[in-house]
Amino acid sequence: MIRSAIDQAVTLRGVGRLYGRGDGQVTALRDVHCSFIQGTCTAVMGPSGSGKSTLLQCAAGLDRPSSGQVMIGNTDISTLSETELTKLRRERIGFIFQSFNLMPSLNARKNVALPMRLAGRRPSRAQVDQVLQQVGLGDRGKHRPAEMSGGQQQRVAIARALISQPDVLFADEPTGALDTNTSREVLTLLRSLVDNAGQTVVMVTHDPVAAAWADRVIFLTDGAVYGELLDPTVESVTEQMARLGG
Repeated sequence: MIRSAIDQAVTLRGVGRLYGRGDGQVTALRDVHCSFIQGTCTAVMGPSGSGKSTLLQCAAGLDRPSSGQVMIGNTDISTLSETELTKLRRERIGFIFQSFNLMPSLNARKNVALPMRLAGRRPSRAQVDQVLQQVGLGDRGKHRPAEMSGGQQQRVAIARALISQPDVLFADEPTGALDTNTSREVLTLLRSLVDNAGQTVVMVTHDPVAAAWADRVIFLTDGAVYGELLDPTVESVTEQMARLGG
């Protein structure tokens, strides 16, 4: 099936990323071509130093590529000013991090509302409660991070990412700080957001179990796309990572 441009939530065309200069120059990404389809979950994997975190940062507009083009929908973010890029990230992109990045002094409800408040917008109580309900924390709005488990804190972080109704959710090792059971709960939630809400998720992970929850896995090595797997299983992902030395 040939996908139209409208189906692509994010597209990278010939993206390269260099760090440093002269003899100390490091190539983090080299001529990367890939796309992430709306309403799907894609895992990005590769050995340490393969460029997967750099790919996520360039795709999400957190880092500017040295060459190539990054599209969010039909918007070429490579051409945006810093102000325009900041606005796009706030309105169209959600972020989930391994370390949750919650404000310890704020309760769950205020943590979820914080990004919109920083952007000068005031979400309604109903909006905040709705996303907390969506992640299964409708009764935890008044609790601070220290009063919640790691899995609950990550759910608050997911709710915070969802409050702006983003086009894409970027997740960087979202289960990396969680135990096996809690990881499964978070992955089940992300899967349900894709299947039931049509959310697009791009997830960097080192864990074959997490990757097996995705619709597709993209593998990187030495800053380049090595290949991909559709309908991955733990076994097929593990086998491919063993080939890459990951």
